[in-house]
Amino acid sequence: MNRTDSHEHALVGIDKCLEIVFPDPDSAPAKRTFHQWMANRYFPVHKIGRRVFLDPVEVRAALDRRFKINATSVA
Repeated sequence: MNRTDSHEHALVGIDKCLEIVFPDPDSAPAKRTFHQWMANRYFPVHKIGRRVFLDPVEVRAALDRRFKINATSVA
């Protein structure tokens, strides 16, 4: 089983993170949009030297907090 499939925290590159968080390429945001979200600090980034790494679990949680609209119950 892949480490990221078991929902363990792992650091991966930007392209791999985009692939994990948005597995369907047709509904995934463009790389430019994802980079803009990174620049806007919508999710945490780990920078080690010149390399940038992301934790897909953290990215998904941050995107859920920022963009998820919860349903309201109708009484």
